[in-house]
Amino acid sequence: METKFPVKKVCFEKARPVWPFGRESEMNLWLSFRALASGAGKTVLRLTGSSAYTVKVGGVFVAFGPARCAHGFYRVDELDITDYVNGKSVVTIDVAGYSVDSFYHIDQPSFLCAELIEEGKVTAATGEENGFLCRVMTEHEQKAQRYSGQRTFCEVYNLTPALENWETAAEIDPRDFALTLTRPTEEKEFIARECSYNVYDSVYAEKISSRLKFTLRTDTDSIRYPEYIIPRGKKTGASKKSFSFGEVETDIFLIARNAEVTSISKTDEAPCKLALAAGEGVAYKMPYNTTGKIELDAVCEEDTEILVKFDEFTIENGLVNFRRMYTVNAAIFRMKKGAYRLSTFEPYTAGALEIYVTKGKAEVSGVSMRYFGDVKTERKYIGGDADMQKIFDAAVETYRQNAFTIFMDCPSRERAGWLCDSFFTARAEKVLTGRSTVERNFLENFFLPEGFRDLPHGMFAECYPGDHYGGGYISNWAMWLVIELREYLERTGDREFVNSAKVRIDALLAFLAKYENSDGLLEKLERWVFVEWSKANELVQDISYPTNMLYAYMLEAAASLYGDESLKRKAANIKKKINEQAIMPDGFYCDNAVYGEDGKAHLSGMCTEACQYYAFFCGVATPEDNPVLWERLLNDFGPYRVEKGNWPNLADDAKWKHIYPANAFIGNYLRLELLCRYGENEKLLENIRGYFLKMAELTGTLWENDSPTASCNHGFASHVVYWMEKLSLLS
Repeated sequence: METKFPVKKVCFEKARPVWPFGRESEMNLWLSFRALASGAGKTVLRLTGSSAYTVKVGGVFVAFGPARCAHGFYRVDELDITDYVNGKSVVTIDVAGYSVDSFYHIDQPSFLCAELIEEGKVTAATGEENGFLCRVMTEHEQKAQRYSGQRTFCEVYNLTPALENWETAAEIDPRDFALTLTRPTEEKEFIARECSYNVYDSVYAEKISSRLKFTLRTDTDSIRYPEYIIPRGKKTGASKKSFSFGEVETDIFLIARNAEVTSISKTDEAPCKLALAAGEGVAYKMPYNTTGKIELDAVCEEDTEILVKFDEFTIENGLVNFRRMYTVNAAIFRMKKGAYRLSTFEPYTAGALEIYVTKGKAEVSGVSMRYFGDVKTERKYIGGDADMQKIFDAAVETYRQNAFTIFMDCPSRERAGWLCDSFFTARAEKVLTGRSTVERNFLENFFLPEGFRDLPHGMFAECYPGDHYGGGYISNWAMWLVIELREYLERTGDREFVNSAKVRIDALLAFLAKYENSDGLLEKLERWVFVEWSKANELVQDISYPTNMLYAYMLEAAASLYGDESLKRKAANIKKKINEQAIMPDGFYCDNAVYGEDGKAHLSGMCTEACQYYAFFCGVATPEDNPVLWERLLNDFGPYRVEKGNWPNLADDAKWKHIYPANAFIGNYLRLELLCRYGENEKLLENIRGYFLKMAELTGTLWENDSPTASCNHGFASHVVYWMEKLSLLS
């Protein structure tokens, strides 16, 4: 696929993209490729593929990839594996060809393109004779349930000790493995990775928190499956989540639900080797909420099955809720008698893990997670406040675990690259690393294609790379893209990138202009109109004033980027109209106006805390022009506002009005940004403590909401380091 956007192309010397003939679009088909490195000198593995792969040398994990990219484009890894090669060594590449719609990987044909380069010479290449051997990973169950509606599939394994030879033995008998033929696929567009490689530290469990006994119930009558868990019908590509294998092979959702704990013996033991028989389990606490592959050693005295459940924190009984976020936080390993180093293929996010032996006997040890995250930061918190140190550490972890090749909303439920979230995470990247390379990759993905499947011309996907077969989009999030682009230019001076994006920004402006009314305000926007996770999201039609505030702010950003004075005048008019229309008699901005039977738009009378923050953030209001409202926001609102009962619902008292509370995303962040912008440093510190300390103490990461009801490791939340830097609290 060609692109009009400037891009650094990469060519393979010999390798061609390959996959078994006719199976490129088969869902959840996993292959393992194998070649021998001689160990004669510098050894480099150049590769890319779809959807995801794990690289090992001699059975030792090296890397996970590729860096995610726009549909039709593939970023190429160049891994120096010299230090892993010890004499003649086996190089394996396990590839998961998901080929299903998600917000994590794009639904597109599977392939691998790889070449092994020793001392500058290609010694093995896909698509070449005597290149890589390949086999279907039959030990991995293909017909599996979805992990979540936004990600791909659960992991269930059926393992034997002999499989280790594939990864470690220089000489193997091909008859021991069912080798499969691969053929070259259609040509691909290969481009440079252009961002740092991941850090893969091992993070071991901090302690054994409980010894468990359980029974494995057999009932099925009370289970409630999310719509994406047990698929029916055929994969059509017509709508999100419409896919099917027919019946799954193992109902992991049911098994995990039916593992009913009957006895909990709480402990404070250091992790050690534990002999577990069927009906016994153990719960582990991680040192902090961690993202990575779940790993453990298991020595099985007989054929054994292990169920692993996990979540970001434990509930009241000290156990995890494996389906808290409509996910299936569980994996199953079935093993023939023998010794194993078990690992999930995909990274997951866990602050607590539980291991259940459902059949057989096993000695379990080495429970850990293979950490996935961006490079470590050299920035330090230099204040003397222990609570703020905890918040800083949590923000750093939140950033690192959400910045692996793109900015993600969360590394757990979705791993999706959402706009708006990225505006905040991009600031954190600059503070913590001094660079904006992940941001550039993130933004580049949105501009590489000339459009998005199933979306109207001019509109950007709300999150990407990902699929939007239902045609869903968020106009507000496209506005945040322009606003972020202005700051990206300020951070990097990358004028070439910004100029190359102009044709797409112009198309967005033209698309949005179709919804302008006679006053120049946007009205009756289609699809999802998103203000924030609170009552504000229910007050978005017919005319959403927070959305129009953001629209004006976006037009100012576009005017700044491209020197267009007409856009600046347009923004000024929108601000003027909002101030004429939306201010209630008590001085609060109303969230929306609704058309009545008389054909005129009337204020709903409903006001949210978030709407007020939008007004000041977008420059519709200022403390100088709106001093009474500003003082109310400054002193009556914030992290303790609800418990203090400020601005309650007293409908019979004309003096008071109910202002619906804001949530973390994004109302509380706009509030903190305003405190920072207007120099309210003491209030800013107090609010940071009020919003974030409880998060840092419970999970060691920062959350999507102001309560732990959703993701507890959300990328945008790392933005707190930006305010800390503004407060001169970082070295």
